Amino acid sequence: MKICILYGSPRKKNTYAAVQVIKEQLNRLGKVDYNEYFLQTESHDFCCGCYTCIEGHEEKCPHAAHVQPVIQAMRDADGLIFATPVYVMDMTAQMKAFLDHTGYFYMVHRPYPEMFQKSALVISTAAGGGTKDANASIARSLKHWGVRRIFSCGISIFAPGWDAIPPTRKQSIEKKLRHTTDLFWRSLGTKKRPTLHTRALFFVMRMMQKKKAGTSADAAYWSRQGWLDGKKPF
Repeated sequence: MKICILYGSPRKKNTYAAVQVIKEQLNRLGKVDYNEYFLQTESHDFCCGCYTCIEGHEEKCPHAAHVQPVIQAMRDADGLIFATPVYVMDMTAQMKAFLDHTGYFYMVHRPYPEMFQKSALVISTAAGGGTKDANASIARSLKHWGVRRIFSCGISIFAPGWDAIPPTRKQSIEKKLRHTTDLFWRSLGTKKRPTLHTRALFFVMRMMQKKKAGTSADAAYWSRQGWLDGKKPF
């Protein structure tokens, strides 16, 4: 299995430690190859709203040299992991900056067919609250990509750092991480259909494309995929 991991912070602290628990469990379950990206060190500039990608020229995005290799790694992977610490009750700016560059393959535009066969795990850590909102923000983008199954796990540390978590609580956290990882692993490589929400969204977007409510690039893409003639990516 190939897993692509995106970290929303370059700091190897609580979120990084949580992902190591996930990786250890994945390695117990089977052979896994990882592609890992620390988004701040990958120089993901803020989207400048130039609309180049929406118009069908994502390769000409001013930040394509940094963004496209990560997107290609996600496309090549069997599963995706998004990991972010919670900053002011949401994902980090680094993670949001990357997701802002993915709007062109939202289902309303030109979704990648392979996304409909992927599973994703969203993990966030916080000193206190905010993990639910952070996970939901990331999952919202993944749903619009067409990702088939999305698992979330929020970890509230309630301690100065990972090493300061009381042993009993740490055991509980690690058990939760391993359980979510097991669910994620079992979903990888299966050919089950996406959720009803994803399928319904696809059909709504197909109706929109048939009415030529999108861009010309979107209409041409949907036609090439055969989706306007009844073919489905799942």
